[in-house]
Amino acid sequence: MNSLIKEIKTKAKSQKVKVYFDMDGTLAEYDAEDKEKILSNQAGVYLTKRPLKSIINVADKLARIDNIEICIASNCHFKEQKEEKLLWLEKHTPFIKKENINIIVFDDMIFSKEEKDFLKANLIISNLKQNEFAYLIEDDHKIIRATNKFSNIKACHMSMFVN
Repeated sequence: MNSLIKEIKTKAKSQKVKVYFDMDGTLAEYDAEDKEKILSNQAGVYLTKRPLKSIINVADKLARIDNIEICIASNCHFKEQKEEKLLWLEKHTPFIKKENINIIVFDDMIFSKEEKDFLKANLIISNLKQNEFAYLIEDDHKIIRATNKFSNIKACHMSMFVN
């Protein structure tokens, strides 16, 4: 068994654990060529993303363990993209409760370049109750470093789940 999975299971024996998965590049393939399409808000970009089944399978297995809750912490630029992401997640990750899906829409917010890397961590912190611990499974190293500055969240690169 993977060491990160063991760690999460062990942590869940003593407290509630929320495992937040990023979508782009973690649960769904992220192609660098998509960036222009995303920034121009081209319709359908998120609907056609290839699911990364090995990571989705890990999330599904973790969801079946007592005291572990699976959540999404993702972001996008526009409201239309949020709707596409919700449809994609409904199709490919039906085991995740809708109320556990958190998608930050940049167009709805004002933040500095320095704050951008902390948006997911702040979202997770705002959703944690006392005596809960969270993991963020992410592909962006800047977000991982920023998130690991918080004591009750551990951010890990998605590759830690790949055998």
